[in-house]
Amino acid sequence: MSVVHMYGWWACFAVGAWVPVSQLAEHEVAAYSKLEEDRASRALDDLLHICTSQRVRARKVIVSADDAARGLVRLADDHAVAELVMGAASDRAYTRKMCAPRSKKAVTVQRKANPACRIWFLCKGNLICTREADEVGLNRAEPSTSSSSPSPRSSSAVSDCSRSKPSMPFGMHESASAGPTTLRRRTSSRDADSDNATDHNGAEDDHLGHDASSSSAAAAADVVGAFFSTAPAASGLRDAEDQDSPAPSHHGSSDGAGEMDDDALYERLKEALVEARNLRHEAYEETRRRQKADRDLAHASRMAKEAESSWQGEARRRKETEERLARERVAMEQDRRDLDGILEKIMEVDGRSAELELQIADSERAMSQLDVRLSESYGVLDALRLECERREEPATAGEPSVPEVDVAEQSMSFWRLGLSELEEATGHFNESARIGGGGVYRGSLRGMSVAVRMVSPEVAVDEARFTRAVEAMSRARHPGLVTFLGACPEARAVVHELVPGGSLEDRLEGKEAPTLSWQARCGVAYRTCSALAYILSTGAVHGDVRPANILLEDEGCSSSKLAGFGTRGLVAAKERRRPGGVDVAYVDPRCLATGEPTPRSDVHALGVVLLRLVTGKPAFEARKAARDAAAGSTPWHEAVGHAGAGGWPVERATEVALLGLKCCAGDEDEDVAGGGATAEQLLEEARGVLEAATMAAPGRTWSSLSSASGAGSESGGGAPSYFLCPILKEVMRDPQIAGDGFTYEAEAMREWLGSGHDTSPMTNLKLPTDELLPNHALRAAIQEWRHTTTPGTSSASSDRFH
Repeated sequence: MSVVHMYGWWACFAVGAWVPVSQLAEHEVAAYSKLEEDRASRALDDLLHICTSQRVRARKVIVSADDAARGLVRLADDHAVAELVMGAASDRAYTRKMCAPRSKKAVTVQRKANPACRIWFLCKGNLICTREADEVGLNRAEPSTSSSSPSPRSSSAVSDCSRSKPSMPFGMHESASAGPTTLRRRTSSRDADSDNATDHNGAEDDHLGHDASSSSAAAAADVVGAFFSTAPAASGLRDAEDQDSPAPSHHGSSDGAGEMDDDALYERLKEALVEARNLRHEAYEETRRRQKADRDLAHASRMAKEAESSWQGEARRRKETEERLARERVAMEQDRRDLDGILEKIMEVDGRSAELELQIADSERAMSQLDVRLSESYGVLDALRLECERREEPATAGEPSVPEVDVAEQSMSFWRLGLSELEEATGHFNESARIGGGGVYRGSLRGMSVAVRMVSPEVAVDEARFTRAVEAMSRARHPGLVTFLGACPEARAVVHELVPGGSLEDRLEGKEAPTLSWQARCGVAYRTCSALAYILSTGAVHGDVRPANILLEDEGCSSSKLAGFGTRGLVAAKERRRPGGVDVAYVDPRCLATGEPTPRSDVHALGVVLLRLVTGKPAFEARKAARDAAAGSTPWHEAVGHAGAGGWPVERATEVALLGLKCCAGDEDEDVAGGGATAEQLLEEARGVLEAATMAAPGRTWSSLSSASGAGSESGGGAPSYFLCPILKEVMRDPQIAGDGFTYEAEAMREWLGSGHDTSPMTNLKLPTDELLPNHALRAAIQEWRHTTTPGTSSASSDRFH
């Protein structure tokens, strides 16, 4: 075996870069050459190992050359190679129709190699073609013989024949010179050795190759033996001449005949050698075919086993699939039966739904009529209430007269705006003016900062209902409510005053400002209670009380207002009943089925807000923490000691938390809810508790405050604390709501404002306005309480007031 190693003008390194050899140092070129030679040597070592395992004698020769083809030609000439096997082309270029070499190296070797060399061209394990040896070249390799001596001529002829066939296997050229007997003996002994080696080794893969080699060698020996047996006289004559006449000086007729016999003998020997070589080649080809057939048979057997295994697996999977399909069919049939039953129920429900829709339409028409009548009734009720108050005033001797309030004054007018005016105010509803993620936009209208709430046309009511809802919103006037300014029926939009301090929800979550103190939280809760009490006193409900609708004037929470009142009337009834309209955490469970709010549901939402203010936790967690503390599972200081709770004193926080639980208690908690108290009663109780908490000095508990209030209210005949004026500490005759959301005696508050004070008597914060509004609900409650008490108590209270 041999390999031709090319030393090119370029060197390739590990990074894939090709560098000219001229740019490298001498030691770098030598190192690169050494690496290439080592790589070629390792490749040949693998091939030598294969040959050794097959008992084939082989050696490796490495030749360096700039051109591989010229290197192979030179190698064949230097070593007198008579038979050469090389590739015809790369394996990728192989085709079944290939009949000639295609690579440049193979073509060059085929054209320039010694004609005496026989070349087999292979590609992808297949013989492509064979370049036979040229007999002319073979004769050209034989030296010219002298006619002076027959014996040397005969010896020279045999010797030249041996040199011309250096690749003859198993030493056949030695056998030819030794004679037929020696040739047969050597052949027989080699066959025996080969058979013994085969039997001793037991390798079935090598048995076929050895048998073929032995049979070809035996055939060649038989041919040469037959040749020698036909000319014994010539052999004996040569031996005699070699022994008796070492230096003959003349030629006779016998010499001419001997020379002719030698030539004929040489020709026959050459023919025998050619025939032996052909037989050896045929035996080799037959061996290759048998080996290939064995490999094909083994491959076919392996493929058959794999196919059988695959078929068994496929059969098993098919059986499993059929079983699974049968189960799926059974399940599908069951699902089909269930679906048929569901469809029947759906058809029944659709029929009932159509009937209910008709009933809903009738109910909506009736509701619209009732809304109109209700609005009229509210006006009549207000007028009757004022008339009743005027009639009751003379009954209390010495009491100051209450100023008459005209019903028309309560129904204040509002702006009727156009769509173009709203677009101009909001910059065509620019996204930068949007407040939060809803349909509320910040704008400037007629010199005022306003908030414009847009109602989507898909959910809005018709124009008539929208107008009635807007009129109801315009009648609600309270310092604790966001002021309603106007509406645009065309765009289904309402306009309110803009409260710039953000919402209570943002402050509780700590998004925009520091945590609120517990005093500020008390003020916000009290103003929310006052606004909610006013709404319920008018016979309306809010329906969406939550921290996101409690707006703050500034970071100090000097004032707060409740937003969202009346917005439910702007949305169609079926859209209000759709889930997701309000925050479920603040919805009374008793209203989830109907979706319609009640006064009790507003109080329930207020209770959840109080729990959030006390605990500083989300709604559900706040309610659970308060329930656990009330049940004794956890101490109160852990329930209300959250970092975001505002630093409540434990006593105050406990009472407010219990009040919140009482407000949001359900029907199953009637004992907690105060024996079935009404929403108005719970609101008045909440206002009293929060007002007392705000007035309490630091370090005093609510229990001491309650006893002090009871002692100081003896002039009021044991009246509730929230009936007392925070300034005079006596029962109010003309309760008026100030800008801070607290209720005062009208005369006392006017004196407070007239003396130059512009701050709240309760919170010491600046009042947003000096306007006073009458608290009709509290006045009615005070009057009812007075009627239930003794006349002496009332007269005594009246004397002390004057």
